Amino acid sequence: IGRSFIDFVHPRDRSTLASQITSGLAVPKIVNAQSPANSVSTMVCRIRRYRGLTTGFVVKDRIVSFMPFLLKLTFKNVSDEEGKVIYLVVQATPFFSAFKTPNEMVIKSVPFVIQHGANGHIEYVDPESVPYLGYLPQDLADKDALLLYHPDDLYYLRQVYDTIVKEGGLSRSKPYRMLAQNGDYVKLETEWSSFINPWSKKLEFVIGKHHIIEGPSNPDVFQTLDSEKPVKISEEEKNKAQILRENIIRTMNEVLTKPAEVAKQQMSKRCQDLASFMESLMEETPKTDDDLRLEIQDPDHSYYERDSVMLGGISPHHDYYDSKSSTETPLS
Repeated sequence: IGRSFIDFVHPRDRSTLASQITSGLAVPKIVNAQSPANSVSTMVCRIRRYRGLTTGFVVKDRIVSFMPFLLKLTFKNVSDEEGKVIYLVVQATPFFSAFKTPNEMVIKSVPFVIQHGANGHIEYVDPESVPYLGYLPQDLADKDALLLYHPDDLYYLRQVYDTIVKEGGLSRSKPYRMLAQNGDYVKLETEWSSFINPWSKKLEFVIGKHHIIEGPSNPDVFQTLDSEKPVKISEEEKNKAQILRENIIRTMNEVLTKPAEVAKQQMSKRCQDLASFMESLMEETPKTDDDLRLEIQDPDHSYYERDSVMLGGISPHHDYYDSKSSTETPLS
C-alpha cells in the first residue's frame, strides 16, 4: 500500500498500460447509450511476483519473476472532502499455462484468433491465446506471423495460403505446428478466412481461428526461453524456410484472387446498373400536363403553380402566381 502500481508492472508492458489508461480517460462517456456507466478496457500484462525472505537468502533464488495477468481497467469517480477524484480500479486475473504434461493431447481447447496483414505482420491477437502460446498480445504486435510456423510445415502452409488467396478461406487445415513463447511447438488446426479490399482488389489481411490439439514438450508456455541453448538448424534449411516464407508473402500480394474477381464483378455490375438507370431516366419522354397534374383542391391550377406547391412556396415561378395552396404547403 502506498507504492505505485506501475512499479510492479513489467517494463515492457508499461507503455501498453499507460496508453490503455489515457485512452480510457480520453474517451468521453456516452450519456444516452446503453453502455454501462463504467466502460471496461482489458489488456494483458506481466506483474512482478513478491520476493519474500522465505525463498532463501541466496541472490540467485531471488531473481525477479513476473506473472501474466488479464487486467480489467475501470475508472471510478469518488467524492471526498477535496471534491471529485478519479480512481483507476484494476481487476487482475492470473493466467496459467493450459498444459500440465508434455505433449498433452487437448480435447476441447478455447479457439483464438490471430490476424495478420498481406505483409505477414501480426495486427491482432486474442487474449485467449495467452495460456496456449505464452505470448502477450503486445509482444506479437507487428511481428512476422510466418516466423511462428514450424519450418518443416511451411511447404504445406504455402498450399494453404494459395487456397486462401484463390478461394477466400479454408474451412479447416490439417494439423501443423506453431512456436510457443518457451521455444517449443504446439500442434493446431486452423479455420482460415481473409478480407479483400473491394477497391484495390488486393488481399488486406488473413484471419486464422486456431484450435490447439496438442501441447508442447515443455508444458510451461510461460517459461523464459533459454537463449544460450542453440537451436540446431543448418544454413540450407534456414534458406529453404526463408524462400518458402517469401513465396507465401508473394502469393498474398500478387495473385488475382477469386474473391477479388467476385468483388470486381459486383462493383462493375453496380456501375452498369447505375449507368442503365441513368440512361433510362434521360430517355424517358416528358409526361404530358395531364399525367403530371397533382391532386390538389383546384384541378385548374397551372403547370407553374404546381411547381411552387411542390417546393412549398419557394418556386422560381412564385412571383407570377401567388397561390394560396403553395404558401400553405409546409416547407419539407
